[in-house]
Amino acid sequence: MATLRFAISWVTPPAILLLGCFYVATVTTMPNCFGQSPPLPSAIHPDATEPYSVFDSNAVAPPIDFRPQQIDQMAEIPIQRFRKSFYQGAEVLGGHLFDTGSKLGGLDMTFEEARVSFGVPLGSLENILGLRPYFRATHLNGPSISISGNDLDVPETLYETGVTFLNQKTWTEKISTTIIVSPAVRSDLTTSEGAIRIFGLGLLNYQCSDVWKVSVGAVYLDREDVSLLPAIGFTWTPSPDLKFDGMIPRPRLSKRLWKQGGEAEGWVYLGAGFGGNSWAVSRDNGRKDQLTIRDYRLMAGYEVIRAGNRGLFIETGYAFGRSLEYVSEDLERDLDDGVFIQASWRF
Repeated sequence: MATLRFAISWVTPPAILLLGCFYVATVTTMPNCFGQSPPLPSAIHPDATEPYSVFDSNAVAPPIDFRPQQIDQMAEIPIQRFRKSFYQGAEVLGGHLFDTGSKLGGLDMTFEEARVSFGVPLGSLENILGLRPYFRATHLNGPSISISGNDLDVPETLYETGVTFLNQKTWTEKISTTIIVSPAVRSDLTTSEGAIRIFGLGLLNYQCSDVWKVSVGAVYLDREDVSLLPAIGFTWTPSPDLKFDGMIPRPRLSKRLWKQGGEAEGWVYLGAGFGGNSWAVSRDNGRKDQLTIRDYRLMAGYEVIRAGNRGLFIETGYAFGRSLEYVSEDLERDLDDGVFIQASWRF
């Protein structure tokens, strides 16, 4: 049978926890929001500050007062997410999901992914277009049994490649919009029938106060099991060290552990999400079909954010409600729960 290994984000796609559900006020590029749905490029993360400094090499920082009472203020210098260039950095990711049982023969998954980010100002530096080409390979191991005459064969490897376009625009002091469009090819590379998929996200953001921000919109997953979902939620930041992103369907509570001025900071987080995706595949009997793998996730992680869109994260969690489905036969089978671990390095 097929040999399986597996794959965010952010996570989610992957907006969403998964290119399942989605997570927008983060995706850092952080763990995929929607499992395998395209995560939000961290190079133009909506929480990034001072976007002018990405391209303005002549920007001059205000003088710093080194008096003792200014030490705390200096420690809260925001991390500059941008680089002063068109090139915004690269990222490599990888992970593995361990099936905890033997239902349908078990289904382990392993993934590797590579991304490159670029930023282009559209008239002004408060209206930036982000571009992120990416390539992802998901390796499957199992299942290999027949039930009621239906062969649940799966390919050894599933692929996804495309380009994520993101526009984060500030309209007023309180109102901004986030738009993500990510056309991609998702298949086992043996068929092009139904392989082209488009992930999309639209959000209207309102900054109620320094502490509260609300967002409303929709996310288009272009999956066989779930196509369109509402995207609604809020971000609560009671202090620089604590943040709760109540974005549905990928909530996340984050706590900052340390900070080195404007150079780096470390966070731990707890979250939940929706994972999986749909791919065009060829069955063992030659039939063209659409394979969908789905799960729900609880996760905990540690993330280091460094200036210039650099950093890393490591995440582990529990996947439940897992299932495998083929469209042509209207065939769906449950899988055992799983434990996963994944990591990313941005450089």
